[in-house]
Amino acid sequence: MHSEEEQLESLKEWWSKNGKSMIIGAVVAVAGVGGWKGWEGYQLSQAESASQLYTELNQVVMNGTGDARQEQAEALINRLIGEFEGSVYSDYARLFAARLAVERDALDEAQAHLRGALDTTKIDAIELVVRLRLARILNSQEKVEEALTLLDVADAGGFTADFQSLRGDLLMSKGDALQAREAYQRALDASRATGDSTPLVEMKLDTLAANGDA
Repeated sequence: MHSEEEQLESLKEWWSKNGKSMIIGAVVAVAGVGGWKGWEGYQLSQAESASQLYTELNQVVMNGTGDARQEQAEALINRLIGEFEGSVYSDYARLFAARLAVERDALDEAQAHLRGALDTTKIDAIELVVRLRLARILNSQEKVEEALTLLDVADAGGFTADFQSLRGDLLMSKGDALQAREAYQRALDASRATGDSTPLVEMKLDTLAANGDA
């Protein structure tokens, strides 16, 4: 089993590489299932204002540095959550807040932001993103059963490969190689169905087979 420090570094590296694409994936999924549900009842001027704040937040997080980055991001996050609670952009603000907390190794704070998003979001795709990120944090803290519960959804949609891959990792940490293999295989099947490549999952399956666990 990896040490807590190794798991945390792995989590931070994953978040850095995949955080933005996961948000974009959620946006695409939202558009595919009927549009911006979080904006029902909002006037166009409000939507434009929130969109501008979100754009500023994205630029600060992606391009800012040092303490100024943290301070500017926190100010924008607080405005989005305070002024546009219940909108899709307040969900995104919480996702960015969690990312910043992970970067500071403040995992309990990151959990709080993600749980807030889980409680308030009206968008299925965003809920899936939040569940996945929260489960990764719990995995880094060796809270395996709680993480597995978060991944227990009827349909993970376009995130099935990610859900099943992480589920496999969690099951392996419990020593359940057989169920882990099944999860990795589902992850591989889901990736192939969308034309994606998952060499890491394939390597894990090969390792299980080589060890006689498959």
